[in-house]
Amino acid sequence: MPLLHIPPEPPPPPPRVWPKVPTPPPKRIVWVGPDGAEFGLSDGDPYTSTTGRSGFGVVRPDHTVDRTMSGTALMRAIRVTPRVMRVPLVVAGRDPAAYLASWRALAASVRHQHGGQVQPGRIRVELPDGSWRQIDAYYQDGLGVAEDVLDDLVWSRQDHPSLEFYAPDPHFYGPAVEQAWRIQVGGRRFYPLYPIRVNPSQLGGTATFVNHGDADAYPVWTVTGPGTPLVTNLDTGESWGFSEPLADGDVVTVDCRPPDIAPDTGLTAVDQDGVDWWGRFAGWPELFRLQPGETRLQITMTGADAASQVALSYAPRYQAGW
Repeated sequence: MPLLHIPPEPPPPPPRVWPKVPTPPPKRIVWVGPDGAEFGLSDGDPYTSTTGRSGFGVVRPDHTVDRTMSGTALMRAIRVTPRVMRVPLVVAGRDPAAYLASWRALAASVRHQHGGQVQPGRIRVELPDGSWRQIDAYYQDGLGVAEDVLDDLVWSRQDHPSLEFYAPDPHFYGPAVEQAWRIQVGGRRFYPLYPIRVNPSQLGGTATFVNHGDADAYPVWTVTGPGTPLVTNLDTGESWGFSEPLADGDVVTVDCRPPDIAPDTGLTAVDQDGVDWWGRFAGWPELFRLQPGETRLQITMTGADAASQVALSYAPRYQAGW
């Protein structure tokens, strides 16, 4: 009987591939302890931030009002208030030893008393575009544990549904920005260069400065002599300057930040040797803030030479974490 050849069956068609909606990268939440140790709270191993984060948006303001006889309120002031940020967290490990090491490291990072001083940590929000904002914060609550019978059997995971951090200053800060200008004479343009340099015949000029944050920023000015500087905010008329010149090589730093934000240097004018220059201001100095957006500045420096410099730096402040 002849044999019949049976051809092989054709392979099945490849499975259909359905297009997937691209998933944008998430924001990253990082806790930086007072000692500088960093913990990626949203990295997923060993720390996973679960759904329910709060306290990263615009804080509720504190309204100061006077009640009137008609029953309405007269608004006197609006102040920002401290914020509490909640980061629901799961700490897990591949085995009990790995879990315990991760939990102990996080618990050690929230110790804020060091050498008799209280030091904050930082919450940093890293956005998908590579930018970041951070805020000084203190651990408040949430690293306690709630045990049951099963914990000793599968001791490699712990939920912390209300991990809380307290931020006395509710503003987030971006990376420091330095801006400088070169002053030209003879009606030529006033254009940005680094750093500010004032030539002997150049007594002043105006420029537009841009604060890229959405809250007031506090500048830190650095003046290098010789010369007598005068800095004016043309939008508000506020100004500050010295009544006597800086000598050749003198460097005076004028910190416009309030003491509650910069406890060590806020609202000070100190030279390179630590000598206080506050008494050398010409009248009462108006150490103005930088409004969001554009500010028109005028900078003059009499008695300057090629070594004279004026520089401005600031950290942009934001009302929210993103």
